[in-house]
Amino acid sequence: MDQELYAAFAARAGGNCAIAVSGGAKTGKSSLIAGFASAAGVAAEDGRAALDLPAGTFSLCEGDAEDACAALLVTADGSFGTPREEVLAVEEETAARLSRAGKPFVVAVNSAAPQSADCRALCVALAEKYSVPAFGCNCAEKGGADAAFEGLLFAFPAAALEIDLPAWMCVLPEDSPALAPILAKVREVAPKVCSLADCSKLQDAFAEDDVYCESYETDPASGAAYFRFVAKDGVFYRMLSRECGEEIGDDLRLMAYVASLKDAKRMYEKFRGALASAEMSGYGVVGPSEEDMELCAPELFRRGGRCGVRLKAEAPSYHIMKIDVHSEITPVTGEAARSEEIAKGMIESYEQDADSLWNTDLFGRTFKEMAGDGLREKLSNMPDEARSKLRRAVGRIVNEGKGGVICILL
Repeated sequence: MDQELYAAFAARAGGNCAIAVSGGAKTGKSSLIAGFASAAGVAAEDGRAALDLPAGTFSLCEGDAEDACAALLVTADGSFGTPREEVLAVEEETAARLSRAGKPFVVAVNSAAPQSADCRALCVALAEKYSVPAFGCNCAEKGGADAAFEGLLFAFPAAALEIDLPAWMCVLPEDSPALAPILAKVREVAPKVCSLADCSKLQDAFAEDDVYCESYETDPASGAAYFRFVAKDGVFYRMLSRECGEEIGDDLRLMAYVASLKDAKRMYEKFRGALASAEMSGYGVVGPSEEDMELCAPELFRRGGRCGVRLKAEAPSYHIMKIDVHSEITPVTGEAARSEEIAKGMIESYEQDADSLWNTDLFGRTFKEMAGDGLREKLSNMPDEARSKLRRAVGRIVNEGKGGVICILL
């Protein structure tokens, strides 16, 4: 191992990281610690070797140290003379004990030929049996267990999953039909990513989706994983069409749609503040802009013995009023007793399910549709002459009113 790997272990443990080297006798535990000490340039004494780092220490200790951050379960494949049968019982007992303790651990299979087919097959079987990674290594060689150490670092719990979605998706609300399914699947799969070695589960979960995980990187020192999501060709326009409510299939249609929104956006920005004010207080005003101003020619006037010049400017302003319109329907017919029975039934129905009552069909139309027609009819009741008078009255209040009372006769 190199210094970066040692430092990564120490960082995950908050400074000092102790690794327990567990397993049965004659499996190569002592050789593994000795190999680490030789590679790190430190001494190994009493089954322990420690390396001082700028931000802490990294150490190996033989046995099941309670203060260990993680563990290497060392077993053997029989190639060094110790039959598998002699180490199997201790191997199973140690694996069960480490699982109950909740410590991250991996299996290191000590073998004279770690790359042989037999050793690889044994590693696959042990990984399936104990649900942890298994690595073939020669503990007697200097650095022979490096693969097991690297695998152990990835067995630590994942501290953070950072997902980089396509930039255009970041402006969508969480409940958007485009974004909500992705977030739901992330929430479903994320609890299954228990360690950095499980990060492929999140990538595999989106393999067949329109928005998929193109790649991911892990930072063993911090325990964070970074996933980069991309969208398949055509997905952007399909989701854009869904959000806009119009069919946008290519760059040409997108540009045409944006151009059509230019005037609408400018108009909305002009009226947005007034609409918000009207919604809150019932009255909103759109003041004139410099482009709306009409500068009149100066007028000469005399007042007594003095002479002056009058400069006038005119500009339109918009006054928005929120008017509460009322509409009512009385769907009660028949005799008094029958009408009272129907009315009570409708009130009870409203208390149980208001939407169901308003969607009740009567003579081919729902109550909600009848009420809506009544509101729209009232909006058209105001004659043009009354509207004109109201406009002139508001104009006088704005231009001449000083807090007095103005009586409007319509």
